[in-house]
Amino acid sequence: MNDFDGFEVRLLIDEDGGWIAHFIELPNISAGGKSPERALAELRIAWTMVKDSYRDDGEPVPQPTFCLQAA
Repeated sequence: MNDFDGFEVRLLIDEDGGWIAHFIELPNISAGGKSPERALAELRIAWTMVKDSYRDDGEPVPQPTFCLQAA
């Protein structure tokens, strides 16, 4: 699995020239930075915090609804 547990990530540039990274299936989980690498690093931190929150609340951590399999 990747750093994002199989979720696909989209990178966008905003109108101010900053970068936003978010999960395609979970668009409310996002992070920003001055570069694509920084946005992804911040998203890794956010994803870890989200997973910890689910676990702390006794809830299952979301899983991607689709996974690409290698042929």
